[in-house]
Amino acid sequence: MATLVLTTVGTALGGPLGGALGTLAGRALDNAVFGSPKHEGARLKELAVTTSSYGTAIPRHFGTVRTAGSVIWATNLVEHKEKSGGGKGKPKITTYSYTMSFAVALASRPIDGVGRIWADGNLLRGANGDLKVGGSFRIYYGSEHQAPDPLIGSDMGATCPAFRGIAYVVFEDLELADFGNRIPALTFEIFAGESSPELVPLLSDGQEIASGFELEGMTGISHESGSGLALLATIDTGYPLAIDASRGSLGVIGSAIKIATDVVDLPTPIANREGEFGQSTGSKRSRMAGARQTAMCLRYYDKDRDFQPGLQRSRGVAGNGAIETVDFPVGLTADAAHHIAQELAERSMTGRERLAYRVATIDKSIRPGSFVRPQATNTVWQVAG
Repeated sequence: MATLVLTTVGTALGGPLGGALGTLAGRALDNAVFGSPKHEGARLKELAVTTSSYGTAIPRHFGTVRTAGSVIWATNLVEHKEKSGGGKGKPKITTYSYTMSFAVALASRPIDGVGRIWADGNLLRGANGDLKVGGSFRIYYGSEHQAPDPLIGSDMGATCPAFRGIAYVVFEDLELADFGNRIPALTFEIFAGESSPELVPLLSDGQEIASGFELEGMTGISHESGSGLALLATIDTGYPLAIDASRGSLGVIGSAIKIATDVVDLPTPIANREGEFGQSTGSKRSRMAGARQTAMCLRYYDKDRDFQPGLQRSRGVAGNGAIETVDFPVGLTADAAHHIAQELAERSMTGRERLAYRVATIDKSIRPGSFVRPQATNTVWQVAG
């Protein structure tokens, strides 16, 4: 026997994401990933800055993002002395300036290019590739065949790594006068792949994943650390997913929000006196607590504002509804962010009813997100697990 977990059409906040061996995407893992329906998703960080800490994860980037990096090599400060004056009774003046060379790792997968660079919040490199201070700049795109940088090689000798598979940049003799004679806090505009990320390339590591799912309005996303499931959980915050892992691996990914078409009629439920529910009927219906309309505020990275954190709020609701803020750490257009905020608000009131329904076997056409009709009812339900 098997049990279907059904929900009223329209998913709860978070959607029916999940999966376990031998099951359809299940609520047990769903809860482990998302917790309660009040789950707020991954945290949106204010723009991080370049670090040089051991053990820092080097992220993967997709689309267009603004990100910090990790310093992986640096020289000592180089002092430059210049004398001026001294003619016709004027005193001689000696001025000092400092430069430094260093490399910054940006991504653990190949990138297409680096655009603008900000140093201490100010533009260091323009869109045309021009540095605003003295020095030179080189990009290594993360090829598995890239050669060692000659400057790093001259410093490290035969032990110099090529950092193959790592996209990084090298600043040579960068003038530091504008930055207090130190390496400034840097953030980089990264171009990686298509301008609009696709779901399967974000996850594929040799798995055969079928998906026609589109991340409409997303302009970029970074996978900084954690498993593919953690990345899916982040995406699911704004784009609810229906995932089939019934064959022991991630198989089919679709949208949990769709029109109720191709409804499958379920067989008569099976009663079981030893079962946990529905001993006489084979089914059990329940409703989640809470019925208050919620307005949603979505925090995201606004591509049109140099990737600064943006905020979009769903349309107002009548009564004394609560306002909930959801962090969605991806790049979005303002229109897409507003649309997602509105959908979050609408889904906060749907999918609150659950129906556990025991059957002998599960029809092969039924997957998470499918629509079904239980026996002796005209009500259409959606498969949550």
